Amino acid sequence: MWKLLRTDKRFRRLFIGESFSSFGDSAVYLSLAIWIKDLTGSDAAAGVVFLIITAPGLAAPLLGHWVDRVRRRPLLLRMYAVMAVLVLSLLFVDGSGDVWIIYLVTLAYGVLFATPARPALLKDLLASENAAEARSLLITVREGVRIVSPVAGAGVYTAFGGGALAVLGSATFVVAALVLWSIQVVESEPEPAGEPFARSVTAGFRFVRTVPFLLRLTLAMVGFLAVVGLLETAVFAAVDQGLGQGAAFVGVIASLQGAGSVLGGILAGLLVKRVGEFRGSAAGYGLIAVGLVLCVWRELPLFVLGSMLVGVGLPFLMVALSTALHLYAPARMQGRVNAAVSSVCDLFQTLSIAAGAALIGLIDYRIMYALMGVAALMCAMSLLMRRIAAPQVSHSVADAPDAPDAPEAPAGGAGAPPDPSDPADEELRPAR
Repeated sequence: MWKLLRTDKRFRRLFIGESFSSFGDSAVYLSLAIWIKDLTGSDAAAGVVFLIITAPGLAAPLLGHWVDRVRRRPLLLRMYAVMAVLVLSLLFVDGSGDVWIIYLVTLAYGVLFATPARPALLKDLLASENAAEARSLLITVREGVRIVSPVAGAGVYTAFGGGALAVLGSATFVVAALVLWSIQVVESEPEPAGEPFARSVTAGFRFVRTVPFLLRLTLAMVGFLAVVGLLETAVFAAVDQGLGQGAAFVGVIASLQGAGSVLGGILAGLLVKRVGEFRGSAAGYGLIAVGLVLCVWRELPLFVLGSMLVGVGLPFLMVALSTALHLYAPARMQGRVNAAVSSVCDLFQTLSIAAGAALIGLIDYRIMYALMGVAALMCAMSLLMRRIAAPQVSHSVADAPDAPDAPEAPAGGAGAPPDPSDPADEELRPAR
């Protein structure tokens, strides 16, 4: 995994750019709710920030269709440039009457998060053999910066005001854009128009449904998210009723879980590449199940250990699923396939969060934790009980021997990257 950073200069630059972008994203948008609370004194107005930032996810299939019809690198450069300018509009916020500017910037962040241009670009940038390691590194840095970025963003806002927050956010987009601009990518050709619009927009859903390997991984994730949203509410009851701590201790638990996710991110790529996406994902569900069950006991050390195990397990799920989408979906289906999976997952997670909020007064939080643990265990078993052969790897332009930073083939050609035009490479990859 670290060899990839040392030897692939294009990915190394992308990694640096994503580090700045992830830091700026989470530092700024999480502080926007605090800003609105200060301006209006309304908890509801502050909560609208989180509603607005998730709303564009409903349009993810449309955004995925757009991503597959254009070149991804220029699209991302334009989006970063627009965001760098738009975030600076926060400098004009002077009172409660200017809250609409904050909401507008929040909406723009939501559109950026919901647009699957970044995962789609990775298909053309990375050789297939590096997919798991790259996803693992990107998830690790994203989870790592989230440990400190919300505190840093809130600190900048508290010490210097919203204007400094705007400058910070804009600067991170400028850095991300400059780094991406320095990366040369030979992109796959955009999908030509011709297919009926509605059929093209929903192509990602149809593709996942017709590939049993991807469908099984996706259904396991959806089933898990349909229950694990209970955690968003249950953790407050656990901290209060079970551990006898104040609500602020939830932040400590979140930080510990984030630390676990950094460790999980480092390990996930290694395991997924070694044992495959099914077993790697099952290992993640297993860790999460153990962690959730430990949280049932009203003992602080067990609860802390359980929370960290949940954090360790989550990246295994994300790395396994994102690696599978990278490998088995064609380059010009990446936008729609990623959008289809993320939109369904987001929908069921949102429903389970709402269910948790409605049920917390009726059901003991320990029952919720136990239910989530059972759900995670069932997801692990569903991936291990019946094996499905991995489909053919859908090769990208980055797999070609003459692609930039392509790995050298050993003498005699053994182990050389597969050639998409070679009929011999059309065979199914062996089951793992």
